[in-house]
Amino acid sequence: MKNTLIVLLLATMPFVAVIAQENGDQNPDRWKKFIHVEAGLLYPEGTIKESVSIRQNISYYYVNQYSSGYVSSNTSGLVVGVRYGYFIPGIRSGISTGLRFNGFNTEISGYTSSISDFFFLRYSMEESDTKFARVKSLSESRYLLTVPLEVNFVPFIYKNASLFAKAGAEYSVVNFRSGAAIDFQDENMDIHEKAILGNISGAPNRQYATFYSSIGIKIGQQNGLNYLFEAFLPSFFLTKNNFSLIDVDYFAGFKLSIQFQVKNKN
Repeated sequence: MKNTLIVLLLATMPFVAVIAQENGDQNPDRWKKFIHVEAGLLYPEGTIKESVSIRQNISYYYVNQYSSGYVSSNTSGLVVGVRYGYFIPGIRSGISTGLRFNGFNTEISGYTSSISDFFFLRYSMEESDTKFARVKSLSESRYLLTVPLEVNFVPFIYKNASLFAKAGAEYSVVNFRSGAAIDFQDENMDIHEKAILGNISGAPNRQYATFYSSIGIKIGQQNGLNYLFEAFLPSFFLTKNNFSLIDVDYFAGFKLSIQFQVKNKN
């Protein structure tokens, strides 16, 4: 994680030097300032944790896989944020940072046969006494506030449209309340939910960091309001144990942004 952050910081050094130089010039129009309001969806991909002992063999159980029964896991995330950035037309590149809210939800569901809408979850194994619970679904939510740092490059500009590529990293500064829940097939098991969750999962890592890249298109007036759409390339998590129920390998997704230019003071 440290090596990735160092690389990104080194990539921002030319922007800092150019901005500092041009801040001292008498021509402030050589660089532009923007505010970005963004929202998007993320789709982490990975495996169900082995500590979540579903009766079917899940040692190599990927998110969508079938057996005599069926168990699947789905994780999605919502991102909403505001960033402040600089764009330097001379090098067709920019840099931005700000605050971003990340909300993730995971659900594991399945059935044992066409007439049984539950799966068996092993929650205790003491000598010859093994206990299973009939579970309709397992769910987890996690909410964070992160600080992103992004660098973008615009290789192609044509009238009111341009193509861009972007790389960035983010790190959590606030961990909001998160947790897991079980929807039992037998409601009488609800009183055991906390104990069972304690046996099958632990608390996620309080630190959260990612490194991502994307490509996209920007449409709008050069000095006015702009609309941006970007698609994340397969990107990865810099921290481990980010969720209680799944081990994530990478994530993809997309993001929509509105960009406002901030006028330079003469």
